[in-house]
Amino acid sequence: MDVKFFKNWLVRCFFVILVLGMATVVNAKDISGSISNAPDYSLDTSWSIVTKKPVKAFDVFYVHPTTYGAAELGLNAPINNKDICGLTDATVLSQVSVFKNECNIYAPRYRQVSIEVLGMSAEKGEPYLMVAENDTVAAFRYYLKHYNNGRPYILASHSQGSDISLRFLKKYRDLVSNDQLVAAYLIGWTFTDEDLKQIDLPLALTPEQTGALITWNTVGKGGKSPTLLPGANCVNPLTWTVTADFESASLNHGAVIELNDGTVAEINNFTSARINAAGGLQIPTPTIVDKLNMRMGKEIYHRYDYAFFYNNIVENVSVRCNAWKNRK
Repeated sequence: MDVKFFKNWLVRCFFVILVLGMATVVNAKDISGSISNAPDYSLDTSWSIVTKKPVKAFDVFYVHPTTYGAAELGLNAPINNKDICGLTDATVLSQVSVFKNECNIYAPRYRQVSIEVLGMSAEKGEPYLMVAENDTVAAFRYYLKHYNNGRPYILASHSQGSDISLRFLKKYRDLVSNDQLVAAYLIGWTFTDEDLKQIDLPLALTPEQTGALITWNTVGKGGKSPTLLPGANCVNPLTWTVTADFESASLNHGAVIELNDGTVAEINNFTSARINAAGGLQIPTPTIVDKLNMRMGKEIYHRYDYAFFYNNIVENVSVRCNAWKNRK
């Protein structure tokens, strides 16, 4: 693992988490008329990361989580605001780096919705979510036409990005070729059996399964995560299976966690985990919980969905890519 690389982005990522954790929902006016213009994905500035000279055999198309708090600039974030872009890019680096060993990276900026929209009724929030969805579809279309060149790819996301990915797949599944899709790591959102049926993707049941969806929402005992809804499916990243047993922390091959003081903790055998009755990925309260950002609430580890299982994800990406190469 490149420790220097992680220390650089985690210093920035600490401020991302601090800002988002302190953000409060305000009663903003309906300012839909001030939504900024759609991104032009022919411009590098419309991407957090875009690999112009690919050297890897696989790609990853990654949709980032919420990095926009209260809606001072509108209920959809502009993609040309320096502060928002800085927060977004830090978050992208912290998560999408799990794919960098195997994949060329394509991570678009998009007019994400404010945290206010995520708290609205479905009817009221729909126009704003449509903006984020349409941007993501446009970015994916541009990626396929101008960057992909027929390579197999992974779809990946977190939180709002996974919500947008689910919406995208429900409406535009034909854009995603079964002949190219290695796997979909759509983490930090609820995917029900009905969702899987609608998007025509099976839940991944084994570590090497390709063309399948991997998802989880990390909580502790009694944790009430806003992204963990009734009917949620879950894959345990310690075993990459869906069995309900607590799996040993010895199977955790390394967490990479940003702490509240801005330092990086790399911890082997960090946590055990099991799939609970609610479909959450339940872990024991970490011994370092007092050093974590817990502003989402007690026993809600949503912001650490990638970090707590970092090396397991890195290793599994390689396993699935190798399985893709060796498929019959």
